[in-house]
Amino acid sequence: MRRSSLPLGVFFTLVLGLAASGCRNGEAAGAGDSPAGGSPREGRGSRPGGGAPGGGNGFSGGGFGDQQAAVPVEVVAVERRAISSYLETNGTLEAENDVDLVARVAGPVTELRVEEGMRVEKGQVLASIDPDEVRARMEIARVDRDEARRAYERAQALYEQELLSREAYDQARSNYESAEAQLRGDQLVFDYTSIEAPFAGVVSVRYVKLAQYVSVNQPLFRVTSFDPLLCPIQVPERELPRLRVGQPGYVTAEAWRGERFPATVLRISPVVEAATGTVKVTLQVSPRGKLRPGMFSKVFLETETRDDALVIPKAALSLESIGDTVYVAADGTASRREVKLGFQEGDSVEVRQGVAEGERVIVVGQDGLSEGTPIRILSGEKSSPRLP
Repeated sequence: MRRSSLPLGVFFTLVLGLAASGCRNGEAAGAGDSPAGGSPREGRGSRPGGGAPGGGNGFSGGGFGDQQAAVPVEVVAVERRAISSYLETNGTLEAENDVDLVARVAGPVTELRVEEGMRVEKGQVLASIDPDEVRARMEIARVDRDEARRAYERAQALYEQELLSREAYDQARSNYESAEAQLRGDQLVFDYTSIEAPFAGVVSVRYVKLAQYVSVNQPLFRVTSFDPLLCPIQVPERELPRLRVGQPGYVTAEAWRGERFPATVLRISPVVEAATGTVKVTLQVSPRGKLRPGMFSKVFLETETRDDALVIPKAALSLESIGDTVYVAADGTASRREVKLGFQEGDSVEVRQGVAEGERVIVVGQDGLSEGTPIRILSGEKSSPRLP
């Protein structure tokens, strides 16, 4: 049996004809599937879960492409606790006891026992001035005193026997008392050759050197007591009704950021400075071994305290609102709340109206939120900031 075959040219002609016929049938079918044709059949662009009609990429139409992504946020629970209102100002720390010790007797410095920065106790000897000259004068005065005493005792015995006049007796007694006083004066000067600390503190300055000759009233050391410290401030006279002795507060210093040092109102000036319209208020500060005289500090004077206030962090306030607004996490979405604020203390603020105790306010991620925005709370819920 012989097998018949078509010429190669005829075969390609048939293939091209069939392809052209299929394309025309496909165009007609596509036209029949259009909405204008009213056909119930689904076209390629309208299959369930697919893209938009007309052949999209499959993600811009129905399905998960229509759902808004949840915004990650961090929240803090609204809590009820005490919060205070403060009067804020600035001041410079001063030492309550800060004196220069001067020489009470002239002479060369024979001994130095302390250096700057050393702590000293009351009565501790800091230095010595050569006492030899004073000691010699004191011995002479002692001899004169003893001689005058014996003369007085003889005069007294003779006067009692009426063998000495009243005038001679009074002169002998006067000579003895004068010699006694001279000895006490020389003894006092001898004591001045030892320089002692008048109170417990720190040697802040040493003015003299060993073997240096010093004269009377020449400064030798400065001794400073660092505890307690004082902080004088100027308060406007309109704040007088809110001030009282013993009023609590605290100060902060640049060198110890984030740390509060307790302070108390020690005294209030009885007069108002006419030029500035302010009142001088002096606070006593506990330095805790860290603060030093001359430090610039911020002063916070407590004026009122509310023991049962609703408190949230300042970070919860939305910066995109004209008024005071927070967002509360509720059922997986953000709920916008207008709030009325009260006292502010550090990083915390009192809320008088707008939220309830236990509700969770958003503190991170609230910028750009709107009412009903889906949110996702990050693990590890933050706690409200506490005061030290």
